[in-house]
Amino acid sequence: MAQDKVPPAGLHPRVAKLLLDKLETDNDFRDAFVNSPEQALRSIGHTEGTECLALKPGATLASPAQIKASRDKLEQSLLGIQSATCPLDAQEGM
Repeated sequence: MAQDKVPPAGLHPRVAKLLLDKLETDNDFRDAFVNSPEQALRSIGHTEGTECLALKPGATLASPAQIKASRDKLEQSLLGIQSATCPLDAQEGM
């Protein structure tokens, strides 16, 4: 009998803050994150699973202004249990 999959835990608060800082200010990091979230997160010290932070095919990363405007909401999302949806993709109304 297959066991239920346990969703990955959220990011460490230090990593979540650094991730958002980089996504707001560092275009090279933003490009790296879009191309490989795993490698980008490793570059800031996060070595655990990152599949929940990958953008869906066709999705775009939220702009620095969108990330800044929704920073508190995004940080709380990154600290909590992750789902299959990336909270960092550009969303309508942001």
